[in-house]
Amino acid sequence: MTFTIGKLFHIIHISDDLEELDSWYDEIFQPIRGIMDNAYSEVEKRDASLIVIGDAIIEPMAASNVAGAEEMPVGRFYSRFGRHWHSLAWYLDDVGAAWQQMTDLGVRVVTDGGVPLPERPSSGSLFTHPRDTHTQLEFFPHIIPTDPRFSPDFNDLAWEQYPLGLVRMAYATVVVADIDKATNLFTNVLQGKKLHESISDLTGTRNIYVLVGENTIVEIAQPLEPGSIAGQDLASNGDMCHAVAWQVLDLDRAEKFLASKNIKIIARDEHTLIADPDDTFGAPMRFTNIQIPGDPRG
Repeated sequence: MTFTIGKLFHIIHISDDLEELDSWYDEIFQPIRGIMDNAYSEVEKRDASLIVIGDAIIEPMAASNVAGAEEMPVGRFYSRFGRHWHSLAWYLDDVGAAWQQMTDLGVRVVTDGGVPLPERPSSGSLFTHPRDTHTQLEFFPHIIPTDPRFSPDFNDLAWEQYPLGLVRMAYATVVVADIDKATNLFTNVLQGKKLHESISDLTGTRNIYVLVGENTIVEIAQPLEPGSIAGQDLASNGDMCHAVAWQVLDLDRAEKFLASKNIKIIARDEHTLIADPDDTFGAPMRFTNIQIPGDPRG
């Protein structure tokens, strides 16, 4: 029995102070709120929000200031990696089928709070071990009723009017040591469609772009330059969710706005800006004026 992946559920951005990170996203991206805001999880001892930016959802997150938080998954992640992108999550139709396929492949899986899942579930979240799937993947079988992207009135291009001129999330980058192995996971196991392949002098990576589910392009990036941001991330942290790229209407307009918010651009070419991770709460971000060939979103 197979499973079908739907929309991107969220991408987690870990920091040390949720209120500060939430405020920064409000200032730069003007997200839609209301799904979940500064919510505490007793199970995971963490605070998090779910914010809508274009056709994507970002989950700013931080370990809660409570006893034992440092021993839970979010606290342990922050102790090991600091401020960083954490994981990719999707809606899907059958969490049991996903569990079956992952466990058949030897992928370790857990549910909320890092609790092991020795038996096939019928509901609830499913998380993979990041070392088994190049980054942590989450699958969630229930569409959240307050997710506005499922409303017939939702306009995912509304962000074009704001100062950044954002069109959509272009892609999320997973940095890997073995690009062929990772591509096999995202195409054959997650049933993704390979769209394009490139080499980027700007990022110093070889890249394969895969459409996963309805609307998510994953850039699988193998560093070619050890001194690049991607190369340093891989050397320090291993395979993991590395960056998010935002498609914008105009690079110069975007760069001017980002500069006004004290976000420095450390590299650029005719199509892409790379922001200083120190100015984006440790999570590498890019801004691009191109669409990946084969992107079905038009």
